[in-house]
Amino acid sequence: MKFKRYSKRIDKYGLKRNLKLYECESCKNCPIRSSCTKAKSDKNRVIQKNYNWEYFKAHAKALINAEETGKIYKQRKIVEPAFGNLKANLSFTRFSVRGKDKVINELGFALMAINIRKLTAYRQLKSTNELKNKDLKMIFSFLNPCFFILETFGSASLFHFF
Repeated sequence: MKFKRYSKRIDKYGLKRNLKLYECESCKNCPIRSSCTKAKSDKNRVIQKNYNWEYFKAHAKALINAEETGKIYKQRKIVEPAFGNLKANLSFTRFSVRGKDKVINELGFALMAINIRKLTAYRQLKSTNELKNKDLKMIFSFLNPCFFILETFGSASLFHFF
C-alpha cells in the first residue's frame, strides 16, 4: 500500500482527527482480495490510520500493564459495572433531590433496586438448578439474611434499619 494523502476529519464531538490515507495500487487481480475487502466495486482498498490515536492507545496500555496503575484499574472494574447498570438499565442518570442526606437515601434506593434485580435473577437460576458458578453462589450468599428478613417480616421491615 502506498501513502495517498493526509486527511482531516471532525467527529460528532467536534474533535479534529488527523489521518493518513493509504491506498492499494490495484485490487482487481489480487489473490487475497476476498480476505482484504468485501467491497463489490472495482475501487481499490483504502486504509485510514490515526497515528496519534495509536500512540495514546499504546501509552494507555503500557500504563495499565504497569503494576501500580494496574491495581487502580482493577479496582475500577469492581465499582463501574454497578453504576453502568444504574445508568443503562434503570435510567438513573440524575438525582431528583438536593442535599447530601437525601442524595445518599436516593442512591441507597437505586442500589437496593439493583440488588433486588440480582436477587430475582439468582432465584430464577436457583429454581431451575442452573446455578453452577461457585463465584456466583458466593456473591449471592450475602443476600440470604436479607431474604430471610423479607420473607419473615415483609418488605416494610427493611426500612426500619435505615
